Amino acid sequence: MSEQQQNEVIHHLKQALSHLDTALNVTVQSLRNNPGSKKLVGTIWEEFLGTFFSRVRSKGKENNVNLLSLISFPKLRKF
Repeated sequence: MSEQQQNEVIHHLKQALSHLDTALNVTVQSLRNNPGSKKLVGTIWEEFLGTFFSRVRSKGKENNVNLLSLISFPKLRKF
């Protein structure tokens, strides 16, 4: 990966994190205002995460690259 490509990936991931932070803040505020909405909010997040992992798998299959193998899931649990 060239330095330019690396910087581009980092830039887009930082933007994605910014959007996720906003979604998390709205989610927390929504749950504080309406604790009964847990099921709905959970469904929304499950759909998002399911779609994300599905896209990662699909993109990997299209390009014969196992993108999920690049991630150490045990390391993620430490966060």
